[in-house]
Amino acid sequence: MITSNKCPNCSGELIYDVDSAELKCTHCSSVQVFEKENEKTEKKLLTADSTIEQSKTKYTQYSCQTCGRKHISATDTPLLRCPSCGDNNLIKTVKIDFTPDGIIPFKINKNVALEHFYMWLKTHHFAPNSLKKLGKSKILDGFYLPAYFYNFDTSTHYSGVGVNTYRTQNGQMRTTRHHFDKTRQDKYVNRIESASSTISSVKMRQLGNYSENKILVYRTEFLYGWFGGQVDASLQDNSLTMKRSVTQEIALDVRAKLPYSSIENFNCSTNFSDIMYKYVYLPVYKGFYRYKKRDYSYYINGENGKVAGRTPKSFWKIFFLVLGITAVVGAIAYLYYLSH
Repeated sequence: MITSNKCPNCSGELIYDVDSAELKCTHCSSVQVFEKENEKTEKKLLTADSTIEQSKTKYTQYSCQTCGRKHISATDTPLLRCPSCGDNNLIKTVKIDFTPDGIIPFKINKNVALEHFYMWLKTHHFAPNSLKKLGKSKILDGFYLPAYFYNFDTSTHYSGVGVNTYRTQNGQMRTTRHHFDKTRQDKYVNRIESASSTISSVKMRQLGNYSENKILVYRTEFLYGWFGGQVDASLQDNSLTMKRSVTQEIALDVRAKLPYSSIENFNCSTNFSDIMYKYVYLPVYKGFYRYKKRDYSYYINGENGKVAGRTPKSFWKIFFLVLGITAVVGAIAYLYYLSH
């Protein structure tokens, strides 16, 4: 077991090296092998008393005075800027963190992550051309984001009156009403919810599915040279937020699938059962770039390279597209007029 992040050969700093999946010295490049437990981490049944486990290891924690985010480091290397906002207005503190049930280590290094980012930029056709020629990002940090994985079943009862309005053959408008009272069952597997305000749950799910079968038993060594996001959403609060989100998603889906032009007296309620959870650290790169005096951020899945974020839109590209569509529609209308 590695008990220190100091290299035994030269006393340099050991960091978790993505390419070798071992600890590597930043000074002499020697590699230290550490044991990784591959046994499956099981989800636990959520009850009113469920909590995540407090860690017995003290980590160095940094609090950003600009954005208020908190980050921890398991090494002696000082954190020079905030992974959330990029500012260097940090205060160093020490606090007991929480021990994850498991962790998915980084699988791609920073250079590979950047290549995924530039390929992602090329898929945004309305992004300015100058943005696609953007130089290498100077701010790209990798850190582990705390998240909850949930499995659960739902039963949803919904009722109301569906209204359809149509025109008869003789031109009269008719309205029909249909009462409905139904129930649907849904099963959710590995629903990811963020446990940190650094990233929203929606944004985290946009990064794609993380592989639950790749979750390893958590060890401090995985954090050597990396940073762990601080938990600021308790398990109980997070589960309540998850329920509200899922309930709203189901209600919207129910309404979208009802075959009516409008709905009256709509009622929809969802019950949850057999909620299982797991607290996990997920690998994420967060980057920043500046375009025309505005800052933009993006996230990269540290396991598979999927990117989520937003880009500026080119006014001229949108303008010429609309102009082209208008010209085509006008040409078709003119040809139709000539033919009649």
